[in-house]
Amino acid sequence: AHSICPAGFPVWQDTTSQEERWSVQEQSANFAINKADITKEFNNGVWKSHVVSSDLYSQDAQDAQDPMMVEMRHKLSQESERLRARLRKELMELRQRLSPYPSHPQLAPANIRQLLTPLTQHLSRALDSHAQELCVQLGRSLQGLRPDGHSRSQEVLEEVGRALDESHRRRTAAFENFKTKAFEAVEEEHDSSRKELWEEVTARLGQEICSFSLEVQGKVAALKVSLAGLLTAAKPAGAAAVSRVDLFCQSSSAQNQKFIANLEQQIAKLEEEQRKGETARYISIESIQEDFSTRLSALLQDIRHTLN
Repeated sequence: AHSICPAGFPVWQDTTSQEERWSVQEQSANFAINKADITKEFNNGVWKSHVVSSDLYSQDAQDAQDPMMVEMRHKLSQESERLRARLRKELMELRQRLSPYPSHPQLAPANIRQLLTPLTQHLSRALDSHAQELCVQLGRSLQGLRPDGHSRSQEVLEEVGRALDESHRRRTAAFENFKTKAFEAVEEEHDSSRKELWEEVTARLGQEICSFSLEVQGKVAALKVSLAGLLTAAKPAGAAAVSRVDLFCQSSSAQNQKFIANLEQQIAKLEEEQRKGETARYISIESIQEDFSTRLSALLQDIRHTLN
């Protein structure tokens, strides 16, 4: 490990000869000065305002035995400990009040809409494409119905069931892809201070996806039951089955649009909540700073008063 102190400072050498030092000491001893007066002036406090040696802050034996000095040092020690305890308390309270806030201030709010809008648009196109392909497949299956109906009804129902199941798998894959891409986009932020925000974003969007999936599955199940009833009746109603599929396709398209609109609404709502939260957090931190500044000023005044 490298030392922060320079290692190459030259050592000061006293080049004064021993004879010269003795000469200086002898001259000092022979000055015509009243040494008794110096002692008297020192005892009267004339020299107390001057730094006369490096022993200014040391305690000699006489001071250690002086009751007044002992009491003064005891009081200073108590006062110093009181001030340290007060400062520790103020700093602990400040740390506790600041703990909910990130260590590093955010330079700008996370742009949730900008981050997720491309993903919702891609999901919207995927759902529309799957819905159109499903409706085309259902139409082809129903075209195989004969006027008498019975000979093809069971086969048509099986084809419809396979088409609906495949659509469900593709829709689920689209949802999983959306969630994966959203998670990857969030990971690229590399901002731990926004972890709770992104957890809230993914949780709400996940709820929207879950609700939509359950709603679609319910309508698909209803379509299967309806077609089974129409095509297995004593007189199969092929035209009614076609009409029922057309209604399902129209409903699916509107349902997809509503789902994407709900996602976008949730994203906008989350962004607005974050903006309000950032404003409230900024105001709260300012309040904490002002409060701590006031407390610190009072503590400094207390220290100044103690020193005086």
